[in-house]
Amino acid sequence: MKRPPPVTPEGFLATQDLKDRGWTARLIREFLGDHDAERPNGLKMGRRRLPPVKLYRAERAEEAEREERFLVAQGRAMEARERAERAGRTRRANRDRLLDALADDWQPVIQVQPLRKGAVRLARTAQQPALAAELRRLERLAGPFSAVDLRHLKRALAFRLDAALASAYPWFPAPQPPVPAGARPAEDDWD
Repeated sequence: MKRPPPVTPEGFLATQDLKDRGWTARLIREFLGDHDAERPNGLKMGRRRLPPVKLYRAERAEEAEREERFLVAQGRAMEARERAERAGRTRRANRDRLLDALADDWQPVIQVQPLRKGAVRLARTAQQPALAAELRRLERLAGPFSAVDLRHLKRALAFRLDAALASAYPWFPAPQPPVPAGARPAEDDWD
């Protein structure tokens, strides 16, 4: 029989509750210190139970949140988080541009074969060794790649391959350029 998940008692806030309110681990240590109580976690990692959840009295947290010193520290923590997120997005965009430039240099050579109209998978399969060889070459040149980089590079190389196949076989569907993450689709009517 499955037990109900543990519930945070009334008048207490769990560490995650504090983080949802904008607290960081450093702010919790600095302004609340030691926790007031614990409750069972209820979560497992494999067969191992995770450590108990630390609980803090809600009135202590609310009192700390009213202090000007806390508000200043919380503001600095939020600004630091935003700077780190911005820096991460910039690094990712720069890395994506590099990967796109590497993929754009590849000019796949298509050996046209007698294929029936619509044999898209067969046309791609015949080119897989060339695609794999290009990926290995790029890894030697600019690797090692993370899993995210590898996924991005494979998509970019597949796009180049599909464009070459579309020019070699009139029936092969022309690839659609990938939509950048976060981009909004074009609006057709302005009403």
